[in-house]
Amino acid sequence: MFTLLKRLILNQLHLLRLPELDLPKETIHEFDDIYDRHISTAEGKIVPFECRYPKYMFLNYLIETKDVLVHGTNKSDIVSFEPRKQTLFNGKPVKAVFAASDGVWSLFFAVINRVGYVGSLRNLCITSPTKKGIKRYYYFSLNKDFHGECWSDGTIYFLPKKDFKPGGIKDEWICETAVKPLAKMTVTASEFPFKEHIFRHSETDSVVKTWVKSLVLNKKLP
Repeated sequence: MFTLLKRLILNQLHLLRLPELDLPKETIHEFDDIYDRHISTAEGKIVPFECRYPKYMFLNYLIETKDVLVHGTNKSDIVSFEPRKQTLFNGKPVKAVFAASDGVWSLFFAVINRVGYVGSLRNLCITSPTKKGIKRYYYFSLNKDFHGECWSDGTIYFLPKKDFKPGGIKDEWICETAVKPLAKMTVTASEFPFKEHIFRHSETDSVVKTWVKSLVLNKKLP
């Protein structure tokens, strides 16, 4: 009942959303083969990807069916992730390595130009299980006063889920020790499915005010 009520509320908000995965058998076999040959071997190498389905579907499929999490960044040469002081989604300070159980959420952080961008990144990822799989909801917003280059190429790292514990929100995970990636995948901004649907916020507005404007009133600042 709670899950149904949660989904009804989410469907009333102006969130970006993805339906449950519905992949043909041949694509599932292809994804499994890529995982078996390039990720489960834990060699830390680049995963080759030539598939007609988008990378975010591949990421979410692995998250749903394998014991992996993902981490998105502009950096392409990370050999080991070291814990560092950060803040959980709920505001609690921690010293940890972060990972996510959502491919699109990590993809956003992989392709945002973290070197050139100025301002806060306001974002949200909510997942809701259904009989068909997992329905995914998102919110992404950038500083309305930043007019430089927002996007960059990036890298998604695959991390072993067994080393992590839940963070401050359902799909946020943390590890308080160093973690070596199982493998990595190069990504581009064009592969982020919501690139043309980003909200813009005023830095003087609180996060709550931003959410009300965007998700309830559906106001997109220029």
